[in-house]
Amino acid sequence: MGGMGSKGPNFIKGPVSIGSLPNVTTIGADGQITMGGTAKGLIRLRSEMDFAAQIAATKPTQVASGVFKGFSFPVYAADNEELFFKEIVPYEWDGVSNIVFNVRVALSGAEDVGDNFKFQFSWEHAKCEDIIPATSNDVEIETAVLIGRDSLHDQYCLEFVMDYDINGVGHEIKHNGLLGGRLRRIDAANPDVDNEIIVIDWHTHYQTDKLTGSS
Repeated sequence: MGGMGSKGPNFIKGPVSIGSLPNVTTIGADGQITMGGTAKGLIRLRSEMDFAAQIAATKPTQVASGVFKGFSFPVYAADNEELFFKEIVPYEWDGVSNIVFNVRVALSGAEDVGDNFKFQFSWEHAKCEDIIPATSNDVEIETAVLIGRDSLHDQYCLEFVMDYDINGVGHEIKHNGLLGGRLRRIDAANPDVDNEIIVIDWHTHYQTDKLTGSS
């Protein structure tokens, strides 16, 4: 066992695993801590928003409720009613699971139960040595107003799943890669909600299999 000897600490030579296969946490010979199976964790990153573009267009409009502020979205009509995001993919991500962009929204007025609203998150990725792509992958989520959640400022949580290997083998999302996105509200199936939808918060979820990283 490790401890303090007369000449300093004694060490257990790695790798050392804790748990029951396949759900283990392992300390490697290099001191790196990795996790497998259900031992994997989750990190949340708040993506950097392009505030310069939002301020220049003064769209989407910023609104407030008490101490909370958000951006009010009408249906997009080629009119700058959109937000742009970017971030670097963290080393701690396991590299083999889909990434989820979470958006928390709220109603800006009372709505009818069963009316719909719809958001589109368009995303793309590039490694450092790649050309920044002009393409995008579009993920759409349509939401119906629920019973008991049809009042002013009732909240809804949207999850946009990014398929990490959508471009095939050798072109997957990679650690330290650039990940970008654009959020728009688009036309939903009838009947539509009457009012705009407020975007309150956003963040990205990564499943992780390591506690530390080198990049």
